Amino acid sequence: MIEFKNFGFKYNAQVDYTLRDINLKINPGEKILIAGPSGCGKSTLIHCLNGLIPFSLEGEREGSLTMDGKDTWDMSIFEMSKKVGTVLQDQDSQFIGLTVAEDLAFALENDAVGEPELHDRVAEIADVVNISSHLLHSPQELSGGQKQRVSLGGVMIDDVDTLLFDEPLANLDPETGKKAIELIDEIHKKTGDTVIIVEHRLEDVLWRPVDRIILMEKGRITADTTPDELLASGMLKAAGIREPLYVTALKYAGVDITPEKKSASLDTIDLTDDDKKKVRDWFNEGKTETEEKNKENILTVRDLNFTYRSDRSQAEDFHALRDIDFDLYKGEMMAVVGRNGAGKSTFSKVICGFETPDTGSMILGDIDLSTLSIKERADHIGYIMQNPNQMISKTMIFDEVAMGLRNKGTMTEEEIEERVNDTLIRTEKEGDHSCHHVHGARDNDTGRAHCRPGLQALYRDHGVP
Repeated sequence: MIEFKNFGFKYNAQVDYTLRDINLKINPGEKILIAGPSGCGKSTLIHCLNGLIPFSLEGEREGSLTMDGKDTWDMSIFEMSKKVGTVLQDQDSQFIGLTVAEDLAFALENDAVGEPELHDRVAEIADVVNISSHLLHSPQELSGGQKQRVSLGGVMIDDVDTLLFDEPLANLDPETGKKAIELIDEIHKKTGDTVIIVEHRLEDVLWRPVDRIILMEKGRITADTTPDELLASGMLKAAGIREPLYVTALKYAGVDITPEKKSASLDTIDLTDDDKKKVRDWFNEGKTETEEKNKENILTVRDLNFTYRSDRSQAEDFHALRDIDFDLYKGEMMAVVGRNGAGKSTFSKVICGFETPDTGSMILGDIDLSTLSIKERADHIGYIMQNPNQMISKTMIFDEVAMGLRNKGTMTEEEIEERVNDTLIRTEKEGDHSCHHVHGARDNDTGRAHCRPGLQALYRDHGVP
């Protein structure tokens, strides 16, 4: 059993406690979902569970955290690794081996497990996570869903008691995410292990049942209840968490959401005939015609094609983009969607100049993008990477945000300070964090630091001063 008693934690780099008054029991074999808005303390909580706190991230604690009756502060990182296995949000950072088989075998090799037993165990786990056909592939060659299977196998092979999933759906398209939740549910049923999922996408996680949802806000637990109870309470919306879209639609239609209606999943929801009539009436009333507005074209793409050329990790050329034509209009918010591997990231990289297209034209306003270098494109196009940590190079937040402006050399330090402070305010960073360490910030904050024009931190990763 895992138990927090009056637990609190404060990072050495911060003034205030990130976690406060945490009282939580997680029983063996339970399946728990931890949810909450960005910055609520979810990551800190799971770092306490997997040993990153205090062995990598140091700070002060109050209260106690025990596993099977033993205080985790009295345990070694080796002991904790035998109890809790973590599947990280960024799977690439978790891979060790050159092949899937080597990666799965890593923990067993560290334990000096003999070769026949090691091979049998790797084959067994590969079969459980359905990755047997890719054992000789490099993990980096795999799709997002396949990478997650390898990561899961890598922690399962050590026969841990608790499986911890840190935002497992963050990098997956909806269909692959659905399969990932099915896999987690299947593993939970087969092994009987405790499963803890930290995730924003409640609707997708609840595709398969969970025992409890732990809702966190501002470092505290505000709810510890069943999914049906939580969805009926309205606490998700109050906490700034998007409730499942079907629940929102039902509420718009005037349907009263109660625990008895079992709204945690579309498969289980129990609506009365009156509820169904309300939904039909609301749907028919909501049909409207879209008004066409005058639009100013800002980006025109025509006949865009791009091919990844074969190398050692790729057997043959891969045509990633084919005959792309589209127009982007000034002030428009556009979503580029598609399954993993559809070419979304490649498309963005080609526009930014990180990759050169085979054919096609890209006109920004009246400028041919092919005539601009990456640095020149950065004056017009900002790019935020999926993993904001890959964009960080400075120690302090203020210096990180100011870097692009300082590199340009066109503004005084006073002007830079005013622009940086205004940017931090507009990106909703709570309080004055400009003098804090970047690596003490939350992931959403490091991402926010790059979401305004003039901050071209990404381009330095491609050799641009």
